[in-house]
Amino acid sequence: MLRFIGGLLVLALILGATAIAFGLVNVRQTRDAALPEIAVKKGTLPSYKADVVKVEVGTRNETVEVPTVAIKKPE
Repeated sequence: MLRFIGGLLVLALILGATAIAFGLVNVRQTRDAALPEIAVKKGTLPSYKADVVKVEVGTRNETVEVPTVAIKKPE
């Protein structure tokens, strides 16, 4: 059902664009647009205090045992 409605909307958009492109529909602007006027007053930002864990980063020497791998080619 949703695909059908979506298909109808796409078809309507295509038909509308085609009608405008061929001059069957004339669209004119009758009034200029204007942004609304907004009054901005002084405000404050919220403040936060966070207690975080202290992380220490460092380096150390460590010996790691690495396995050996033997590869044999098939004869």
